[in-house]
Amino acid sequence: MTTSAAISPMGDSPSPARQRAVLAALTACVFMVGTAEWVMVGLLPDLSSDLSLPLPTAGSLVTWYALTVTVAGPLVTVLMLRVPRRTALLVLVAVFVAGNVAAASAGAFGMLAAARMVTALTHSTSFAVALVIAVSMSPPDRRGRAISVVAAGWNLATVFGAPLGTWVGERYGWRVTFWSIAVLSALILTAVAVLVRPPAPDAPLRPRAEVRALLNGRVATVLSIIIVAQAGLFTLYTYITPLLREVSGFRAPVVTVLLAVFGFGALFGNILGGRLADRAPWGALCALLAALAAVLALFTLTSRVQWAGALTVLLLGAVSGALIPLLQHQALAAAPGAPTLVTAIGASAFNLGVAGGSKLGGEALGTGFGLGDLAWLGGLVALAALPLAVRTALRRSRAGRFSSPAPAGPRRPGANSPAGTVTLSKEDH
Repeated sequence: MTTSAAISPMGDSPSPARQRAVLAALTACVFMVGTAEWVMVGLLPDLSSDLSLPLPTAGSLVTWYALTVTVAGPLVTVLMLRVPRRTALLVLVAVFVAGNVAAASAGAFGMLAAARMVTALTHSTSFAVALVIAVSMSPPDRRGRAISVVAAGWNLATVFGAPLGTWVGERYGWRVTFWSIAVLSALILTAVAVLVRPPAPDAPLRPRAEVRALLNGRVATVLSIIIVAQAGLFTLYTYITPLLREVSGFRAPVVTVLLAVFGFGALFGNILGGRLADRAPWGALCALLAALAAVLALFTLTSRVQWAGALTVLLLGAVSGALIPLLQHQALAAAPGAPTLVTAIGASAFNLGVAGGSKLGGEALGTGFGLGDLAWLGGLVALAALPLAVRTALRRSRAGRFSSPAPAGPRRPGANSPAGTVTLSKEDH
């Protein structure tokens, strides 16, 4: 994330109590968007049965959602750059509510897929706008804390939102899950309208300059790693609910608990990954990619033993969660002059990986592979990202070893850097 100097402050400095309330509303926005994405994984079996669809066809809802985020995320972000932040967030949340109402009302697969694609249009940009508002209303010494609070909405969605939505769907039907998301999001929309004050006029933005800043090989390398790693994970994770039911033999309520276990692992991993990103980002990234491939492959065996399968779900959540801040950190380091667009395109890369993995898993099931085979297939895909990371890490290490030392003497962070850039150390690049 970024605390870009180009972010202008809010018009009025809110009181601490109001600031906490606004942060809670912004975090809730991110939480609901994350829940709407992740809950589909838990709803697939019941949705497949209710609509009389083959499981791979139902799984394509994950694919289409992710593809929409991939293609439309950066475009929507660019289109919304010149819209006042509060207005942009209100529009995005309103569209999100409408998309979930349409999903709950859908009478056929095509209508449901279209509704999910409408919802996906808000995914990347709503998070980016919420984050900018949080930073703009916070004093400089509390911006990092504001970012972490809002970003926690994603992790809370995996820990609480998706499992709770899955439980509601299993007990009352998948449509009730989407109605619940729509109603809660409408309440959050009201909270945003009441609590978030119009910001001061935004600093002039230069979308073309940000686009040019993205055109370098380092960005392409990081995005490639994101896509391949996520594809490996979601080759398995898209179908983890039926796998845990049919291969591991867990009952539906226990599977809901295990999805929460995955979320708790991801929450812990996210904290760990953030610390690793500050210390040795490329070395940690290589180690975690190897760990992801190993844990996925291990799941081929452990999924057949319930206690071992439950432990592997926890490990998978921790490893995949730790990768996210590392990959986001490296994306920002690769394009410090384009923090807004690189964040949006990074989200697109994550979702392209989700789409590719869910598509690969569905194709594998359709050609005769079993649910248990998806684990080792995903491990092979994830392993393909490791050479890219190792090569980059070695190149960075050699560049750091032979580069000239920086001039002695104190230097103010960000001095002589263009407004709107993210200044990181040479080691990060």
